[in-house]
Amino acid sequence: MRYAAISSIMVVLPFTLVLFLAPGCSKEEMNQALETAKSKAESMTNSAVEAAEETLPEAGEVTLNFKPDPIAISNAALDLISIGDGRPNVVQISTYNPDASSRSYPALLLHGTTNMSTASSLAGEKDQCDVYYQESENSPIAMTQPGEAMTVAFQQYNPTEKALTATLGIISLRGSDGSVIQIEGGNVLAVIREETK
Repeated sequence: MRYAAISSIMVVLPFTLVLFLAPGCSKEEMNQALETAKSKAESMTNSAVEAAEETLPEAGEVTLNFKPDPIAISNAALDLISIGDGRPNVVQISTYNPDASSRSYPALLLHGTTNMSTASSLAGEKDQCDVYYQESENSPIAMTQPGEAMTVAFQQYNPTEKALTATLGIISLRGSDGSVIQIEGGNVLAVIREETK
C-alpha cells in the first residue's frame, strides 16, 4: 500500500514540474498547481499510512480446533522472559492480560521453556508447552496432565508488526472436575508483549 502511494506521488510531482515549466502560466496559477499537487500527495500518503495501520494486528488471535466447531479467541500476546543463571528462558502465550483486574473468556495460557533469547529467534523452533484453558468464568480449568505437553511450532516473526505466528499440536486436557477436553491443533498470531533479555 505504501509503495502504491509513493508511486502515485512520483506521478503527481513530475506533472507539477511540467506546470512550472509551461509557458504562459502566471505565478498565481503555478502556486495554485503546487498547492493542489501538495494536497493530493498528502492525501495519498495519509491513505497509505491508514491502510497499513489497519493491517497491523492489535491484539493477535488464537484458533483452537475443537470438534465439531473450532473457536477463535481475539487476543494473543507472547512474553519471552529471561531467567538467567544458565537456566532456559520462559515463553508464554496468553489470551488475557495477567495484570488486568478482570479476565475475558475463553482464556488460554501456554507456558514453556526455550533456549532462545529473542522473539525473532523463536521462528522455526518447536517448544513443548503446558496448556491451561478455561471456557468461562464458572467453567473448570483444564490443563495438560503430568508428563504431557503441547507442541508449539513457531513459524514466522514479523518485525514490522512485532508479531509471531505458530501452529499448535494435538493435546488432551484434564479438567479440574475430571472432564476431558481434546484440542485438535490450532493456530496463533501473537503480538510480542514482553521480551526481557
